[in-house]
Amino acid sequence: MKVAKFGGSSVSNAEQIKKVLNIVNSDSDRKIIVVSAPGKRHADDVKTTDLLIRLYEKVIAGLDYQAKKEEIIQRYADIIFRT
Repeated sequence: MKVAKFGGSSVSNAEQIKKVLNIVNSDSDRKIIVVSAPGKRHADDVKTTDLLIRLYEKVIAGLDYQAKKEEIIQRYADIIFRT
């Protein structure tokens, strides 16, 4: 049994996710797949993990977090709908 972990730039866009799918499907011994947060889309971008940390900090501080939440949701929507 093999465990594979993908995250960061390997899941940062739809093209990269398709590559991950091909890797996973190429070996039937890969039984467990772990996916972490997408990475930067370009050099000046912010990692999804950092966006999640900023969201957490706003929530804990009792600040308005809706814009940060929407930014994170949009990041995932961009991956899904920009194939």
